[in-house]
Amino acid sequence: MKVLALALTTLALTASPAGAQQLAAVGQVLPSTPPPAAGTPAPAPEPFARWNRFAFNFGFGFGSASLSRFHDMGGDFMGKAGISADDAPQSGLQINAEVAFRYYFPYYVMAQVGFDTVYNKASSDVNIGIGQVSIHSDTLVMETPILIGGYYTFIDRLYVFGAAGPSVFFFPRSWWDIEPGSASDLKADPGVGFHFLAGADFLVAEHFAAGLELRYRYLKTGDLKELDSGTAIHPFLGSTEPYDLDFSGISLGIVLRFYII
Repeated sequence: MKVLALALTTLALTASPAGAQQLAAVGQVLPSTPPPAAGTPAPAPEPFARWNRFAFNFGFGFGSASLSRFHDMGGDFMGKAGISADDAPQSGLQINAEVAFRYYFPYYVMAQVGFDTVYNKASSDVNIGIGQVSIHSDTLVMETPILIGGYYTFIDRLYVFGAAGPSVFFFPRSWWDIEPGSASDLKADPGVGFHFLAGADFLVAEHFAAGLELRYRYLKTGDLKELDSGTAIHPFLGSTEPYDLDFSGISLGIVLRFYII
């Protein structure tokens, strides 16, 4: 009878929460609550290539520039000196460098403002009588491209992009050296050109990327003038049309980009 009474008492205590607490107090464990649910998994990290990112970059590229009218000027200039116009310096390798700031907006829109320097060097050696003359020309212009375009992301680390816009250029200069001899240094007025950019960046880390950029620039100066006096060159050389510096051309560059946000 004692065993039956103890069983009935235990059953009565188990049926109520208060009774469960009493039994727990004397060392008996009852499954009064279900086991805790499994922990919620941690959220996935954000992809490196995403919108709302701001970066600045350093770029360095090589290309070509036509400088076509500039070549005509060289031929006329040497013609005045009795040198064959066929020996006028031709366009050499173009070198350009850039510092720029870029923002990736939502909905795959990007904007970039940069500061570029474009340099071109040309030279030739010509024979005059029994001697040889070396002719060198160095041309330089600085520009500020203002570009709007779009981008797309791949594999969470790759940006592919394209952009276009106006480019304000200034400080167009041309330096001439004839050895032996001398020649005037030239300048032109500032102006506005056009810039197109396409490329891809791979984010090595969240705040650093390396990429390639293909550029086309349309950049043609106005009339070339003598640097010190500001006198137009073309009347002196007997031309009815002004001479210009045409830096238009294609270049390929390497870019290192640093992401602030």
